[in-house]
Amino acid sequence: MAELLAAAAQIPIAQLTPDLSAPSTRYIRAIVTLIWPYSSSNSTLTVLLAEPDFRLRRTRGQVRVQFSGSSARNVFEARIGSGDEVILSLDGVEWTKDESAGHTPGRSIDWELRFSERLVLKVLITSTLDHLYHYFDVILDPAK
Repeated sequence: MAELLAAAAQIPIAQLTPDLSAPSTRYIRAIVTLIWPYSSSNSTLTVLLAEPDFRLRRTRGQVRVQFSGSSARNVFEARIGSGDEVILSLDGVEWTKDESAGHTPGRSIDWELRFSERLVLKVLITSTLDHLYHYFDVILDPAK
């Protein structure tokens, strides 16, 4: 995981666009703010990610991310929750127009990110009850 992210560069959420050059060399760092329930019938899970600095959230500082297939199952099993910090590689991303703009609170970018069978994700799970931190890595690569 460290090697994969060491070769990548962080990008602000507001700068995400399908025209991004070399997305496989980029990642976002964000806070999980909303989670839609995991659907075992569709094998999908959706989260709303926001910039860690709350001041940046007002200007397109959040993005809706949908996981499907193997990536959804692995993210679900990581048991992420609101307030957890994630580092999400854009390697394997698919872009779709975000049609939920009026339904999601805050200011999101115009695009939704989708991941299915390729995913590089680092999660810092924070437990407010006992102040524990746990890193969970999810790496899926069907080519390997």
